[in-house]
Amino acid sequence: MLRRTLLGSTVVVLTLVTLLANPAVAAGTYWGSTGAPDRVLRPGCHNYGYHYKVRPHGHDWSAETFLVDPTGEGLASGALDPDSDPRRGRSQFRICRPSTQAGRFTIRMKVSIYNGPNPRQHWVKRSYFHLRHA
Repeated sequence: MLRRTLLGSTVVVLTLVTLLANPAVAAGTYWGSTGAPDRVLRPGCHNYGYHYKVRPHGHDWSAETFLVDPTGEGLASGALDPDSDPRRGRSQFRICRPSTQAGRFTIRMKVSIYNGPNPRQHWVKRSYFHLRHA
């Protein structure tokens, strides 16, 4: 019993030391990042750009982006592929004012790595931007 407790404590301590030594890993930024500037929510439907960076640590990867509106509902999504998209670039979400409201929007990105027999998925740290009424 004492061995299990010591082993568990050692694992927790080593994990904390690793995260503190590398804050990017702790924050989820190790696999990439997203971002967008604050803007005005215009009448009708418009494209709102965002930037992304993917750090896949391999050549066989894909990424999915998700836009979450101020109420927590999924509003839009996108896909990035190494055959057609660079590891760093810009994309856009189409947002229609009648289907959402002004407020804080969240961009989430999931990076999938296919190096080896078992694919791995990593969530990137969320980013936020505001759309306000004119």
